[in-house]
Amino acid sequence: MTAGMLQWVAIVVEFGGLLLIAIELYSPRTSARLRDLFDETQPRIRRRPAVWIGSFILTWILAVVMLTMWDAAMSMVANVVFSVLTILVLVLMGISRLFVRLGVVLGRGNSVGGVGLVMALIGFSIEVLQLIMV
Repeated sequence: MTAGMLQWVAIVVEFGGLLLIAIELYSPRTSARLRDLFDETQPRIRRRPAVWIGSFILTWILAVVMLTMWDAAMSMVANVVFSVLTILVLVLMGISRLFVRLGVVLGRGNSVGGVGLVMALIGFSIEVLQLIMV
């Protein structure tokens, strides 16, 4: 990742966190909706995990079969791509769940402001790391 791109990522993450903090402070209705979203223990997607996992596996199998019929060497590429995609999705879900929990703890039960605080701190930390590395 180039330094310019990393700088923009840091700015976007930081402003996203500051936006969440502003929503918590100045918009109680939106804050209540976001709090319900963040505090929900099981997202809607995970209420029926067998359906989502089954459809993902079926898509994986169909993609590999179709690519294998087109070119046999693509079988390995398709399996690697789906494996990386699966790992990436699981890691992102774990990190987002960790950030929400950390935000609730730092916000003393206030999930929207807490998640905003965590995001703002992450963006600020990336900016400070860029200053140190230059």
